[in-house]
Amino acid sequence: MYVFKQEQQTFDFGGVVAGGQPGENPTVLIGGMFFAGQPIMENTREGIFDKKLAKEWIETGTLMSERTGHPLMIQAFGRTPKAMETHLSWLADQFEGPIIFESVKPESRIRGIEFCDESGLNNRALYNSINLSMTDEEKAALTASSLGKGIVLGWTPRATSLPERMETIREMVTSAQDMGITEFLVDPGALPVGSGHGVEYRTLLAVKSQLGYPTSLAPHNAPSAWKFIKDSDLDNEPMHLATLIAAISTAQVFAADCIMYGSMIRSKEAFGAAALIGNAISSAAAESSRAMGIERDLFEPLTSG
Repeated sequence: MYVFKQEQQTFDFGGVVAGGQPGENPTVLIGGMFFAGQPIMENTREGIFDKKLAKEWIETGTLMSERTGHPLMIQAFGRTPKAMETHLSWLADQFEGPIIFESVKPESRIRGIEFCDESGLNNRALYNSINLSMTDEEKAALTASSLGKGIVLGWTPRATSLPERMETIREMVTSAQDMGITEFLVDPGALPVGSGHGVEYRTLLAVKSQLGYPTSLAPHNAPSAWKFIKDSDLDNEPMHLATLIAAISTAQVFAADCIMYGSMIRSKEAFGAAALIGNAISSAAAESSRAMGIERDLFEPLTSG
């Protein structure tokens, strides 16, 4: 079990604490909603979705969080500014925990920033993400807002090695702080298999050991883009689920404080996997603390019995 010499920071994201030494706090799970292709979505441009099914997803994720002790965050996608506002407005009424918002379009992310400011959601909203491709308009909107939480993305196409990624992360952390983001998660960026997949795990350890910041990773991106399981005889739900669980568990073992597991349709499986590894981390952290004579509070899994 890892015990980092670097002092580990923790941040409070709307009541969910992330960071610290492995075993100190439970791994946070982040489920995604409102993405194209999800069965809840009817019109991504207009933000029209099946509210009944979406509510069931939230209830399942919340229940699994309560049963395992692993906190839940929800990431909301907004294809357009209209969809972003619709999704955030509805989600804020249905879910009391931290909400992450993202989009591939700057104008949609800017509307997310504005809406969080206007609605008072900024005390539990995280902007995704601070990265090198941000527009000047986006930077200005974030700086002018009262939003103080977000995700720092430590990857660019040019940052292929660990030193390059760490340089990017330091640059992005400084940029985030300049824009008023004082509580953040560092995401090294998960890459597809064959395109650099694996370096993100080294980067997680480097961030924890060198900087001490809370980390986040979206390991589901690796199997979702893996050509190997796109073959007709392997392209099925059991294979996709098996690779997703492997990705989640690997990220957890490599000290990711928060894990994006993709669609909330798979909350039961994601929380089950995290609970199993959470028990292992808890036991290993307790043993290593005794061996080194370290006194510290550790997360006690609710699923150990």
